[in-house]
Amino acid sequence: APATATLEPTTATASITEQDISNARTFLSHIYAGYHPDAGLDAILPDEEVYTPALIAAMQANSDAYAVEVGYLDGDPLCDCQDTAQDLRQLNFDIQPLADGQLRASTQLDDPQHPLQLQLTLQHQGGSWRVADIASPRAPSLLQALERDTVTAKQASGQGH
Repeated sequence: APATATLEPTTATASITEQDISNARTFLSHIYAGYHPDAGLDAILPDEEVYTPALIAAMQANSDAYAVEVGYLDGDPLCDCQDTAQDLRQLNFDIQPLADGQLRASTQLDDPQHPLQLQLTLQHQGGSWRVADIASPRAPSLLQALERDTVTAKQASGQGH
């Protein structure tokens, strides 16, 4: 068959609609609405409204493995920072479909003081989008980094397997 110039959607991306991408942009705007220097801590959404249960469980397991010490996360993974010194409300995201109905939302902020480069993996959860994983220059997968670090912390403290 002759090659055609049109791109057919693959089965992995065919299930993602323009509405899904629009809803994902709305979700990202919602979670980043509280990321500016004048926002109080109450402007940051609860984890359950931001992350998938699997990522929340990995964060909690990591925190538990360290007991009183700070675990792998020593800041906010959504801004790769400890406090919001920047206004992130206007972040622009490039959103691309991934396999399994997930989306990758990539953003970059070329701030000389606090450069930011993130790729958020978004997953549908109960009718809305949630962050399933975060890639940054520090770690290509926050979920995997948390899981590895938790194992290491448990072995170091004698919590076993």
